[in-house]
Amino acid sequence: MRKVWLKRQGRIKASLKGTYVHRILGESLFRNYLWIQNRRAIIGGLALGVFISLTPTIPFQMLLAALGALRWRLNLAIALAACWITNPFTLVPIYLFSWKLGCFVLEEIFLIEGLFDFYLLESGRFIGAIKQSAYLWTGSLILASFGALVAYGAAHLIWIMIERFIKTRPPASGRKS
Repeated sequence: MRKVWLKRQGRIKASLKGTYVHRILGESLFRNYLWIQNRRAIIGGLALGVFISLTPTIPFQMLLAALGALRWRLNLAIALAACWITNPFTLVPIYLFSWKLGCFVLEEIFLIEGLFDFYLLESGRFIGAIKQSAYLWTGSLILASFGALVAYGAAHLIWIMIERFIKTRPPASGRKS
């Protein structure tokens, strides 16, 4: 099983040579710790990818995930795959929920309307754009933090359950019939 996985990772690395990502990130893209298969790297890559996918950084999500995986030595493939939570089908519902969450937090809890009126005396399109951006980013950061924590905890529990299942499974008999 591990040999098959390592062979597949080698093919992925070979297919990345000479690509746009390889030209941007250089040879650091092929460091072994980015492709390692351990609990910390895989679960951390999943949490990073979920966090980035739930923020409004659509054109840069995969680049941010790659840079984060490089920086924190997480599994690159898992981080990039998790960025696809926000795809063309899920983008609108996720961002709409984030915007509504940001509206609730900033208007109902923190009463930011007065803050905008105090600092920006002019009203108009510019203040409207700033307000909408603040709503979206606030809701997205709250949702992304919560999503990353849930993904980290769930993946950690699943990893522990799989380890326990493997330890308690009876060994296979050595003979074939």
